Amino acid sequence: MRIKTIGFFLPFLLLNVFLTTADARIRIEITEGQAGAVPIAVPNFSGESESESGESQSLSEIIAQDLKLSGRFSPVSAGLLPRGSMATLAAYPAKEWQQKKIENVVIGEVKNTGGRYEVKVELLDVFGGNEAAAPGMASSDNPNVSLDSSPSKLMSKVFYDVAPKDLRALGHHISDLIFEKLTGIKGVFSTKIAYVLVKPSGDGRKKEYVLEVADIDGFNAKPLVRSLEPIMSPAWSPNGKKLAYVSFERKRSQIYVLEVFTGRKEKITQFPGINGAPNWSPNGQQLALVLSKDGNPAIYTVDLSSHTLKRLTQGYGIDTEPHWDPRGGSLFFTSNRGGGPQIYRISTDGTGKIMRVTFKGDYNARPSITSDGQYLVMQHRGSDGIFKIAKQHLQSGELTVLTQSGGDESPSLSPNGDMILYGTRSRGQTALGLVSLAGRGKLRLPAREGMVQEPAWSPYLSIYN
Repeated sequence: MRIKTIGFFLPFLLLNVFLTTADARIRIEITEGQAGAVPIAVPNFSGESESESGESQSLSEIIAQDLKLSGRFSPVSAGLLPRGSMATLAAYPAKEWQQKKIENVVIGEVKNTGGRYEVKVELLDVFGGNEAAAPGMASSDNPNVSLDSSPSKLMSKVFYDVAPKDLRALGHHISDLIFEKLTGIKGVFSTKIAYVLVKPSGDGRKKEYVLEVADIDGFNAKPLVRSLEPIMSPAWSPNGKKLAYVSFERKRSQIYVLEVFTGRKEKITQFPGINGAPNWSPNGQQLALVLSKDGNPAIYTVDLSSHTLKRLTQGYGIDTEPHWDPRGGSLFFTSNRGGGPQIYRISTDGTGKIMRVTFKGDYNARPSITSDGQYLVMQHRGSDGIFKIAKQHLQSGELTVLTQSGGDESPSLSPNGDMILYGTRSRGQTALGLVSLAGRGKLRLPAREGMVQEPAWSPYLSIYN
């Protein structure tokens, strides 16, 4: 059945209007092979051209790159794939795709309709899957599948009246649909990332700090705040409309909340000493943060409507980096109260009960929790003395190291809990790294100018996700 989607980009949260630039500030480098990634073909769409997307990539290239970013798929080089119309590729024998070790195929057509575009796209299953099957990867182990016929159709959509400037966003949306169809997991390619870009100032004598927001592939970078003093710890509100961050623009730490669409900002705290590490409550009504106004750094919450402060942790240790449990009711945080930095959990119901969570390694920090509450993701250091990104199953305590490059920090989870964005150091430069929760497909996203750090992954933004 062909599904028609009309006027898709009119209500796209206005985000694409606000975050538009022709420059890709981050580039993608594959640093490690994608073991276990499923081969997928994304032949050039008929009728498309690179210039249509307004960028250096065509629609099919955007989709192929998105799928590669996930770590779950390994797109076959377009140069090795057949060319032709959508109808020709749909009729291409399944056994020919199988000989190329391909399991799924994405075919499409881009038609110019007087300055606007009509885009058709289909997802094919080489091994005879059907829409009634449970979501999951296609398998070549089914002896009942005939490979002499054409591939079966898993998805078919048509998008009408698409403006040229919206083709890149459409590519990300199509990637989301494909990812969810094949894995059963919501795609995140239409989300955004925030980070701090550090580069030489105009006169070259100082560093300039820029809080930026971009697509997850680094395109459409938009500067939101510029300062000659450090900017740290950006954190998205649950609805994706605001960013909390730490600024030293007045030579002391202060926490601000910025409205992404309007640029309006509000100062939340400016107490003497440390004002740091803001993190939003799941309902968006509170911030957890770190203050040292009463002595040692401790975890507080602030009600954003009344600005009422509540201190949660006590004692003489350093408590920092709070992160709300996605289900509410408790906070994870980093503390040296037991000696070295480890991760603890405190109830927010007023009992003040604190429980240590991590025990493996001499340094565990920067906690974040997957949306299903099963895994803790963190910065970890073991006996080798190297900082890595690791995950810990909260029920069993099993710890798995996900990166090995060293100097890895500041992990930020994708809203579907399937990928992790983090800061990494290489050859004296800071960049962003990307790895799946399963440890697949490690990539680096260095800046074309300066260095990037302090990444934060947005929640879902498109109403079509």
